[in-house]
This record gives sequence, C-alpha cells and structure tokens, in this order.
Amino acid sequence: MKKFLILFAGISLLSTQSCKNAPEGSPAEEQSIETVSSATGDKVLIRLKPKVGDTQKTVMTMDMSSSGTQAMSMKMNANMDVKVTGKEEAVYNYELKYNSLKMDMNAGGMEISYDSQAKEQTGMGAMMHEQMKPFFDNPMSMKMDERGKVSEFKLPGNMSAQQMGDMGSMSIPLPEGPVGEGDTWTADRTMDGTGKMNMNMKVEKITVDDVIIGTTGDLTDEAGTKIGSFNGNYKLDRNSGLTKDGTMNMELTADGQPMKMKVNFKSL
Repeated sequence: MKKFLILFAGISLLSTQSCKNAPEGSPAEEQSIETVSSATGDKVLIRLKPKVGDTQKTVMTMDMSSSGTQAMSMKMNANMDVKVTGKEEAVYNYELKYNSLKMDMNAGGMEISYDSQAKEQTGMGAMMHEQMKPFFDNPMSMKMDERGKVSEFKLPGNMSAQQMGDMGSMSIPLPEGPVGEGDTWTADRTMDGTGKMNMNMKVEKITVDDVIIGTTGDLTDEAGTKIGSFNGNYKLDRNSGLTKDGTMNMELTADGQPMKMKVNFKSL
C-alpha cells in the first residue's frame, strides 16, 4: 500500500514542478516560462523558478486496476501540500505533505475503505491508518533543479527511496533550450531496482497564459525488456510554471500482473 502512495506522490511531481502562487497574467512577476525570439518564430524557455516560502495545494485522484490471479481495483483521492523551503544555486528544496487520503479497494473479493479524516478508525482502516501515519505526521523532502531533475528524495521514518522506487523518474525532464509548438525532446530516466523510463515530450500548444505539453513513452526492466507504456498531458501556467490540470495514463506489468493506472491532478 505504501508503495502505491509513494508512486502517487511521484506522479504528482508532474503537476507541481513549480509552486509559485502568482496571479495569472501578472506582468510584474518574472515568468517561469518566458518567450524567446528566434529565426523560426517565438519560442518559450521553460524553467522552474518557484519562490521560496510558497505552497502549492494539489488534489489528486487515482484509478488503478490489475487483472490476473491477484486481481484488484483501487480508487484514491488525496489532498497534498508542496512547499518550497529553500534554494541552493539552481537547486530548490521542497517538502511534500499529505493532508488527507480517501481510498476504496477491492483485493481478491475483500473490500477495504479508508478515510484518514474519519473520527474513528476500525478494522483494516485502523491498520492502514497506522501504516500511513508517517506520511501525515512528517513531510517528504526533495531537491530538484530548474530543469526538473530530482537529485534527492527522502521519505519519513526508516523507509528509503530505493525501497519505494526512484522518485527522480517521476518528474518531467525539461528541454535544454527554447521550444515552440510541435517541438519535441527525449530523455531516459533510471528507476532504482526497476528499470528505465524512455520519455518523449512534445509542446502541443502555447497561449498567452499556458503551455500544454504531451508525454509518451515506454517502461523497461533492468534487462531492457519493455514492461509497460505511458501517455499524458499537462497544462503549465506561464506565470508560475505550475500545472493547472493534467492526466497521466500508465499500463504495465508488475510482478507478473497486468496493471492499468490513471492519475488526474489539479492545483487549487
């Protein structure tokens, strides 16, 4: 269960790579996504420039199902705060903290419901609440540079990032130079103990207020064998760099079980 929650947090990094709460279209603020003139027309330079001290509130929903001998389904809704706590040159320090979590799961015919805000926890809910308590009591910490590269991710308690999966693989790598509509770039990300993400990004649309980026790619194991694929898109606010709304779809095989996952994230 904790592994799914960490994966959920990781995917949320797609939606909160910048946490600056500036009003849309505010000309007085330095834009995270700036227009750059080129011989082929105007392009945008995408960089993360959050303001230290800002907090981004995010609502995430996840719908997951797996088939096979251990079929299960799960629907989850979480409220989360992402705070920028410091900056060291071009690297920003973040804290990620869950405020609430609701989940309905059916595993092998056994139904489980959990609400972290329930006044009283009983049965499986009580056991799950104890497992999840470190995530509510203590924030996760992360270091990420202005191009979306995660250099450090720490979890509460004695859990290690290697145990729960490489969080660096869950952030979108940003392009090196300016990009325009239709421009693409690629990147490979290693996932500790799992394999690699082969990622393709494309600028789908640029407006005065937003930049829409689509992403597709494959997941491979450590031997290089394809184990899944993903696709999605997200809308970046030009003024702040944060994602207003985005969806990620994944299909993969985990421990021999086919799995589908859809995650939607919205900033508040």
